[in-house]
Amino acid sequence: MVLGRGVLGVWLALWLGRCGAEDDASKINHKRIENRPKSTFFASTSLCGDSYLLALRPDRIAALSWQSRDDLSRASAAQQKLPQITDRAEDILRFRDHIILFGPGEGFQTGKFADRSIALTWGEDFETVFKNIDLVAPGRADLWKARLSEIKKPATAPKILYLSRAGGTAGPGTFVDAVITAAGGENIIKTKGWFTPDPETLLAQKPDFIMTSFFDSDYASVNDKSYRHKAVRDFIADHPRIDLPGHLWPCAGPGLIEAAEQLSVALRAETL
Repeated sequence: MVLGRGVLGVWLALWLGRCGAEDDASKINHKRIENRPKSTFFASTSLCGDSYLLALRPDRIAALSWQSRDDLSRASAAQQKLPQITDRAEDILRFRDHIILFGPGEGFQTGKFADRSIALTWGEDFETVFKNIDLVAPGRADLWKARLSEIKKPATAPKILYLSRAGGTAGPGTFVDAVITAAGGENIIKTKGWFTPDPETLLAQKPDFIMTSFFDSDYASVNDKSYRHKAVRDFIADHPRIDLPGHLWPCAGPGLIEAAEQLSVALRAETL
């Protein structure tokens, strides 16, 4: 069919008008998306992120990690009913309207699917905790620094040996060492880092106190041979023991400050 000039002109005008309308609609929709209110709620992909949100943003949680219902979680019964997510792309896309809080080492591959995200850093000292606090709740780190500085210490620093149920211990450069020092104690272990000494090495130590975690819970390493060693059990029983809840330790997060506070109270009660 051959169109006349008049008909062709009318058809062309209508087609151009339609394209213009579609362009305008596209601009309007894009503008609406840009102007959409941004969510102030967080979705955490790790137990580490959970610990920061539960301490700093308990009223701004859209989802917690896949570990939020485990023994080490500090989530309340109501908070454990919140959706759980991982750092997989499908989970990030479902919650991309919110602020995604990645744990240390997460988000390298899937962070691109989040409109807004925060990546926590790993460290075994209070300075790292304060830096992460400022990432999650800007301006709040000073409150936690003050809380740490207000911890009362015993007059004389008692010697402390840390033991996990699996027989592991910790020296300088670990968050356990940081907690012992902040509480006014002296870590009897001088070897840097985390390690599991043989029973003979443990029995040679002469601590004033043994600090433990996980001894009175079901959450324990499958490698707990040291705990089953009778001489080690007798060694522990022969010393004053301070047991701190295991849920204070994950990720070396805000729970470290509470751990130092609890240890300080226990030490001063025993040394008065």
